[in-house]
Amino acid sequence: MMVRRLFRAAAGSLTVLACGLLTACGTSTHATPSAAGATTASVAATAPAPASSMKTVPPAALCTVLTKSVAERLITGARLQARVSPDKGQAPDVCGYTAPDGQSTLSLNPTSRAYATELSAAHNLAANPSSAGMRDVQVDTVGDLGRRAFRETASQTQVRQRITFVVWNTGARSWVLTFATTKGTSTAPTTVSHDTVVQVAHSITAKLPTDR
Repeated sequence: MMVRRLFRAAAGSLTVLACGLLTACGTSTHATPSAAGATTASVAATAPAPASSMKTVPPAALCTVLTKSVAERLITGARLQARVSPDKGQAPDVCGYTAPDGQSTLSLNPTSRAYATELSAAHNLAANPSSAGMRDVQVDTVGDLGRRAFRETASQTQVRQRITFVVWNTGARSWVLTFATTKGTSTAPTTVSHDTVVQVAHSITAKLPTDR
């Protein structure tokens, strides 16, 4: 879906580094220098059909948590992203959806780093957003979500893209829900309590796996 720290936008499509701002995604996900400082899998919004030489694997188990009906709270007509089998190792544990027009993407995955590390990375990015090609980075505490939670919002400078990360800890694990869109690119984020991304995170928490 997205690799947290490096945001890339493929020509003509929206490539969300779901773990982008946060390097919260696993190494098989993608990488960006913020709260989720690891790498996250990249999700191409206008996802071309996998080449015939590429093997796809069944949707991640997390797609039973982040279902199509849930995704459609943020993306009308949400389409499940295909998972491509890597040359080595396992496919990333990430569930993602894209809009039919490729302008928005949504993904859910476990973080690859401790919650405290993710939060520290988010604040570091807010202090120096240009280092990651970002601007208007804001970190807000989210209440009543897991044990601890925060929201990270930012705009990508190379493309008109607004990204929201919600990172929360449920005890044994931490999770990141990432929404990226080129629609309605206002730099002023909505209040946390009225943020639909935060609301979706609240709605799926009880269904998340509890083991590591």
